[in-house]
Amino acid sequence: MSNRVQRLRASASAKRATVLCIDDDPIVQLMLEDIIAGAGADFVIAGSAREAEDVLADTHVDLVLLDRRLPDSDGLLLLQAIKSRSDCPVIILSTMDKSRDKLLGIGLGATEYVTKPFNPLELSSRIRRLLTARSETTGPVGHDVCLVAGMTFDPRSRRLDTERHHIILAPAETRLLHALLLNEGQVQTRDELTQFTCGREWSPGDRTIDVLINRLRGRLRSFPVEIVTVHRAGYLLVSNAEVASKT
Repeated sequence: MSNRVQRLRASASAKRATVLCIDDDPIVQLMLEDIIAGAGADFVIAGSAREAEDVLADTHVDLVLLDRRLPDSDGLLLLQAIKSRSDCPVIILSTMDKSRDKLLGIGLGATEYVTKPFNPLELSSRIRRLLTARSETTGPVGHDVCLVAGMTFDPRSRRLDTERHHIILAPAETRLLHALLLNEGQVQTRDELTQFTCGREWSPGDRTIDVLINRLRGRLRSFPVEIVTVHRAGYLLVSNAEVASKT
């Protein structure tokens, strides 16, 4: 892990994490209970989207395991509802294994997409890694207000402002923009951005950051900054004035 990413991290908390499992299959529920208990976390089971929404309204959740096919909703609709209210990572568990399904899930905010049947040891490893990364990235750094190029960005409220424009970003977009703002003018590799935004290491073929970058670029069209692609290196955030001075 790079020093730049390490500087973005806060101290870990000793509090046990809570994982919400949203799946209506009793056998899968039992498997997930064992996996989560083995990962040292508490778990809550919901068999439908409605049950999950009730849990989320009353319970702090650190990670969500989400089935795509629920009896009362498409899991992707629930994913969007979860990400609109929380920045907790979401792992989609699904028998739908097409590339377009995976890209759609990641594009809507899922941290990872795991196809069924899954390897319990591999899923346990993913859960441990995400929970560890989440405990390390929750802290004061997430609450610093950034002032760059005439913009005000508050990661806590996920709000980005100028005198004329303001938007509320999605949680993953917030983490990505925060990482870029904290290192304005410096190239951030896909691995650095993936670790800070998703809580895991980047691997070849992982397009999560590329999808998020494209989405964030669209949100920033009315703002005085630009995300520049640096060939074979990564991305950096620069002001529009700086871009204009070099053209």
